[in-house]
This record gives sequence, C-alpha cells and structure tokens, in this order.
Amino acid sequence: MSAEFEAAEALRRVALDESLKAYVLQHPPLYQAGLQAAMRFIGGETLDECVQSAKDINQQGHAVTIDFMGESTRDEAMAAQATQEFLEIIRAMATGRSETIAQQKLKASVSLDLSHIGMVIEPEIAYENASLLAQSAKEGGLEMMISMEGTDRTTLILDIHQRLCEQFSNVGITLQAYLHRTPTDLSVVLKRPGKIRLVKGAYDVDKELAYARGAELDAAYRQMMESLIESDRPCSIATHDADMLSHAHQFIKARQLPARNVEFEMLKGVTVERLDEMRQRGYSTRVYLPYGKEWHLYLCNRLAEHPPNLYRALAKPFLRKIADVITKENLNAIESIPPNTLSTLQGL
Repeated sequence: MSAEFEAAEALRRVALDESLKAYVLQHPPLYQAGLQAAMRFIGGETLDECVQSAKDINQQGHAVTIDFMGESTRDEAMAAQATQEFLEIIRAMATGRSETIAQQKLKASVSLDLSHIGMVIEPEIAYENASLLAQSAKEGGLEMMISMEGTDRTTLILDIHQRLCEQFSNVGITLQAYLHRTPTDLSVVLKRPGKIRLVKGAYDVDKELAYARGAELDAAYRQMMESLIESDRPCSIATHDADMLSHAHQFIKARQLPARNVEFEMLKGVTVERLDEMRQRGYSTRVYLPYGKEWHLYLCNRLAEHPPNLYRALAKPFLRKIADVITKENLNAIESIPPNTLSTLQGL
C-alpha cells in the first residue's frame, strides 16, 4: 500500500472524527495549518473573502457558484442563521446591498444543502427556508442550486425540489450518477424547470444502491450526460474526468448539438487547466466556491480524493502537524482515533 493511499485513508478517518475536528478548530497551530491548506479549495472564511476570490475567478473567465459551508444542522436557530447567511449572499449579488459586491458585478449563483437549512430537524423547515431563498433569488434574477447529499436523503431532497419547482423556475437540482436510481430520477427531473447538475457521487454507499468507481460508473455518467446535453436543458456537467470532458466535447460536435445550455463545473483548486480548456473551446464554465469556518471536512475530502500530488503539497504537512500535536500533548481526550490512523499519521 502506497504512502499516498495510506494518507488518503487517514484523511477520510480524520474527516469523520468529530472529537479531532473540534480539537483542530480550537487549537491555533492546527487551525492555521488546516486553513492554509484549505484556502486552495475554498473562497475564504467570510463572505467578503469569498467575494474577492469570486472576482478573481470571474476575471479568469469562469462563473462561480457560492456555497456557505455546512450540513446536517440539528438546531433550528442555527438553521435560521444559515438561511440568513444565504439570504445575505443572494441579496448582495442581486440588489447591490453590499457595495463591494455590486461594484465587482459578480457572475455567480448560490448553492446549498437542504440539511444546512433545517431538513434534518423537520423537512417543512427546510422547505420554508428554501422558499424564502428561492423567492429572493428570483427577484434578483439569480439561480439557486440544491446539492445532493447521502442516499438516505435523496428522495426527501427530490420531493422538496418538486414542491419548489411548483412555484419557482430558478431552482436547480444535483443528481448523482453512481446511484442505480438516478436514470429514473433524471427522467422525472427533466420535466421540471431549473438547471440539472450531474456529478458522479462522493458518499460511501452500499453496492446494492450504487456503482463503485470504475468503468460501470463512467458508462452510467456518460449515458446520462449525453441525455442531458441532447435535451437542450440548462445543465452543469460537473466532473474533473479528462476523458469525460473530451467525450462531451466530441459528442456535441459530432451531433452538431447547440451548446448554449451546457456548462462545465469544477471545484476550486482542482485541475484548473481542464476548466480553462473547456472555456477555450467555447463552453460556459463555473467554479464551485464554498466559504465559511466549517472547512475541516471539506478539506479532508478534497485531499483524500486527489493524491499523490496534493498529498505531497498539502496533506502530508497537515497530517504531520496533527500527529505532532497529538503525540506532544498526549491528548487522551481524543480517544476515538483508531490506533492504525494515529500510527499512519506519525509515520508520514
């Protein structure tokens, strides 16, 4: 097993360890090391920082979709606070309430997880909060994208999206190609208004429910991508897969299909040159740009997905810092770290 693979597995375990996450966020040296690594992938910790990052990305020729990081909120007051933050983003972009944003004329949309605005507490809370945000976005001529989450939430998210589409035409939805159910979901969603974002899928799922990474998943993604492009519906092809990007381009050219509603979307800080190439080919392009203080899980997931080059540049120093602090301070409070994870961190 390579050091990069071991580091990726360690990062996944670190990402899911709530006690370690809490310690990292409260320990200044670890916090700064983590934030330094995270800044490659996020727009900053505040909206103002994200706006500056968005402006830079816009100047490179790409639109952005801004997300205030967070999910699985279990407190109604926190869900309300998150909704207010999204509302501030939308109002700022739409009405110029923020002079800084208005002057920069951002080309941007907003993305969110329904669980961040109350879905785990009570689905009706999420629906009401999402309706408020969708109405504000509609008034400003903006698009709101709903992200997909774990498989236990797929049906609920699609149900809330259906209700929103009965009132709004500016609310898009994300579909995960690795789920066996997605072709059926796609046929249903194609009858609704709003953009459709197609991703491969990143959550751990039982093999009975989803394809593993590999040829079968690639074939499923390719087939749904072709259906989306042929539908001439606004769609976002969200992938970093170079072969998939090339296939999409060749498919459009060979069929002489209009590309006005086709957009290619990627994460900030990952294979930027591929997004530049799609823009140079004449396609609309967009960067997913999250911000906020809840960057720990997002950082670990990004680093785990893209070894070995990012492992050498970012993950290894961050993991070593965690191991050094744990060893030096003998942190008995972090009892949930498996011995093999700690030994992996210490051996980097």
